[in-house]
Amino acid sequence: MRPPLRLTATAALLALSQPVLAQGSCVQQEDVADAATYAMPLVIEALQSRCTEVLPANSFIMNEGEDFSAEFEPLRDSAWPGARRLLVGAIESKTGAKREWADQAAPGTGGIMQTLMRMEGDDLRPFVDALALQLIAEEIEPDTCGKANALLPLLAPLPPENYGALVATLMGFVGKKDGAMQICEVLPE
Repeated sequence: MRPPLRLTATAALLALSQPVLAQGSCVQQEDVADAATYAMPLVIEALQSRCTEVLPANSFIMNEGEDFSAEFEPLRDSAWPGARRLLVGAIESKTGAKREWADQAAPGTGGIMQTLMRMEGDDLRPFVDALALQLIAEEIEPDTCGKANALLPLLAPLPPENYGALVATLMGFVGKKDGAMQICEVLPE
């Protein structure tokens, strides 16, 4: 079963981070929040693509999805560093490679994963966006379109700045119960 909140929250950066989570390591809540914020426009685009045959034209996703998505665009630049940390952590976990090894290796060596880990700033973003969009779209089943369409209007009134933290917090609750998500504990101040 794929609950709509998980569908909405599981952008490719989170999907790519599953090896980190499966090995019992925890990821920082802020990085999960950044990844959710960064990926929201990709999630909406994937929903629009996959749900076009299922949802009516006047549905929230089809009719208001672009406006909802646009609210997250100004936040993507500031969310990228956390999303990138989550991605690099996933690459390290999956391949056993370390970022410092990638930095020390000669250019053109170490394979695709080390090349990805060496990429700085915005160089990696187009690759991540394309891969994330594809991975998210592959996860969307037609029977989840209606559920996502019912959920998104409930989330739409939230300030986009709060959305990522909400998703990360909820995923932390769910992960504690099913073992799929290990988000580092946030200590009270």
